[in-house]
Amino acid sequence: MDFSKSLLDEFKRDVNRTMAAACRIGALLMILVIILNMSKVFVLDTRAYPVLVSCVVVMLFPTLYYDILHKDSIVMRYVFLTMTVLMSGLLYTMFSYHAVIMLIFPTVMSVLFCEIKDVIYTELISVPVIIVAHFAAFMIGYLPDEPLKTLHGVVFYGIIPRLIEFLSIAVLCFWITVRIRKLVQALVDKNEELMSNEQMLIESLTKVIELQSQETGGHVRRVAEYTKILCKAWGMDNEMTWKVSTAAMMHDVGKLYVPIEVQEKPGRLNDAEYEEMKKHIFYGSQMFENSSGEMMEIAKNIALQHHERYDGKGYLGIKGEKIDFYARCVAIADVFDALVSRRPYKKPWTPEEAKQQIISQKGRQFDPELVDLFVAHFDEFMEVFKKYPDAQEEMDGDSKRVLKYDREFR
Repeated sequence: MDFSKSLLDEFKRDVNRTMAAACRIGALLMILVIILNMSKVFVLDTRAYPVLVSCVVVMLFPTLYYDILHKDSIVMRYVFLTMTVLMSGLLYTMFSYHAVIMLIFPTVMSVLFCEIKDVIYTELISVPVIIVAHFAAFMIGYLPDEPLKTLHGVVFYGIIPRLIEFLSIAVLCFWITVRIRKLVQALVDKNEELMSNEQMLIESLTKVIELQSQETGGHVRRVAEYTKILCKAWGMDNEMTWKVSTAAMMHDVGKLYVPIEVQEKPGRLNDAEYEEMKKHIFYGSQMFENSSGEMMEIAKNIALQHHERYDGKGYLGIKGEKIDFYARCVAIADVFDALVSRRPYKKPWTPEEAKQQIISQKGRQFDPELVDLFVAHFDEFMEVFKKYPDAQEEMDGDSKRVLKYDREFR
């Protein structure tokens, strides 16, 4: 499954936050200039105050838009870049060479967006602003530098050198942006490759499970789908939901090491058999112990903790929210499917009976909030239940239905 868009979107959000932070620093420095000037450290005319204040407002715009309003749009990005270019020209007009560094500030900032078109746009509008700022500074004569007292000096000692310097920095910014784009794309490709490899590994293990037991093969698919419903209901994004639901398919992978006669024994397990069955959580987690990747880590935690109870009476005695959240989701999905599915030791419960059993264990076996989500989205559980039926013949009529479901979940 391709999640490159969500990865790039997250990267852009990080870029926006970085941009906002950098601009806040710039705003603080301008405020510092005002304070130092009021303290007579600098000697600036009071006419400079409105310019500095307006620049502070411009520099705080990204914080308002990205961090406070949590918005993002290409149009507003170009509005901000345009504002910073005009701000740099205004500062140069007022302070001449005292603010020369500000002429390249917008272009350098545009590199943070890692978009070549943004850099080119900023460079193109900066050139006429630099030219206009020099002529405006000459006409105003607010802080005239010696070479800029004549029109000849403005052109040959002001505009031309500044344009050469600017274009040199602009070319460097352009190539930095190109390089960053390549690195970002390489990371996206590598991430997709890793996720694909993790998915292939999990699907291969799932096929092994299916070969061992056709019944279990349907079970793992349904548990994955049930888990997906709970994750979406909780508010997880699509990528994380996919990772967790895919990893959920491995919740019982440790049963590959449990003797088949124990797994498919009709009736209740004796104590020794039950202890052997419990070991599947350790077998499963150990299979992922040395595996890298986020999905493998999720699968390991699910395999180890999906039999934990919210009241702390599970296999390992972990209690409440100390239980891995993804394992808590799988716990509901696993038990529900086990109840409504046919087993060698029992007939299936009706979905409504299984639902009531889950509700009765709210706050005891299961996370209360997840139980509420289970109830709220029960119709979706039923859709999965009907979509992935077990391909298994009916049991003999003499088989007895075991109402006590603590065969594995006690």
